[in-house]
Amino acid sequence: MNTETNRKTAGETEDHFHDTRLLLRQYRQISYAVKLSENDLGDRTEKEHRIRMSVLEINAALAGIDLSGSKLESYTKSICRSRSMLRIIENALELVRMDPDNGEMLYQILYLTYFCDQRLPGRDAILIALSRKGFAMSPPTYHKYLKLGILAMDRILWGYTALDLNKISEELCSRVALTSSPPGS
Repeated sequence: MNTETNRKTAGETEDHFHDTRLLLRQYRQISYAVKLSENDLGDRTEKEHRIRMSVLEINAALAGIDLSGSKLESYTKSICRSRSMLRIIENALELVRMDPDNGEMLYQILYLTYFCDQRLPGRDAILIALSRKGFAMSPPTYHKYLKLGILAMDRILWGYTALDLNKISEELCSRVALTSSPPGS
């Protein structure tokens, strides 16, 4: 099912099946929900097994607790899957940061927009924070680089699409054609 919004500019084709922007917008809430679930799990293990453990500490073999078949087992697995998903997103953000051209700027834009613990109260607050980090920019420039940052996250998380690869191939072929043309032609 295609979850990409229907916002397209002229000449743009629909080639995404993941809504990375929506995923990033939900990141703080998902992270918060996972933290609440981890606390709840700690409370449950303490109540049922008289041991308080975090999700990271729960390993039935090491803790000597048999969780197999219990509600705690499936709850723990669910929290671990959610935590893994958050780590994948965080790792993708770090990979954006490693981009040799604009990585740090894209990282800061994405981090301040979607990842910092407390949501900044609007674009102007984000622009002020970016300026303090050495990335002063206008609102249109911010939106341009935010879109590039989201595209970078999209490609890291979901891979290049066939259309992306076609565009890259066409560009490379046109460059080769230009460089291999005889002088004066």
